[in-house]
Amino acid sequence: MRRFALFIILLTPSLTTHALDTRQTPPEQLLELGGQLAAHAGSSQWQQLWQRTRAAGHLKAKPGHPYFTIPQPQLPDLARQTLAHADHVEALDITLARYRRTFPDRVIGMLDDQPLNSICLVIDWRTLPEAHAKKSVAYLKGTSLLNSYPCQ
Repeated sequence: MRRFALFIILLTPSLTTHALDTRQTPPEQLLELGGQLAAHAGSSQWQQLWQRTRAAGHLKAKPGHPYFTIPQPQLPDLARQTLAHADHVEALDITLARYRRTFPDRVIGMLDDQPLNSICLVIDWRTLPEAHAKKSVAYLKGTSLLNSYPCQ
């Protein structure tokens, strides 16, 4: 057991060096990957997203915290649209990217008294090897949809 633990400790830093580095990936490629993920993500990935979103407090009104105001049954479709047709994507960390889509005719959520009309999704691409970023469909089932929240 100790050898296995040592192996994991030594291997873990090298895993992220082979993962897709969102800071070095062109936005166009990240947008394309987002579209592929929207089309191929499994129901468990989406369920985990909503569990994390609920745990982060984005489904209930809290002062100083963005929260969704649109009916919850509409959220999954809007989240898929956000990922498939994001207006903007930005790297947040080595393997994290935030996808944003604005719905100009809708109030998606609130931050105190400020209406928010965009959805942000944070995706962790660490399970996508950099070498396979162009042929990513086989790796999408391991991609983490980390969080969703209303944003500007």
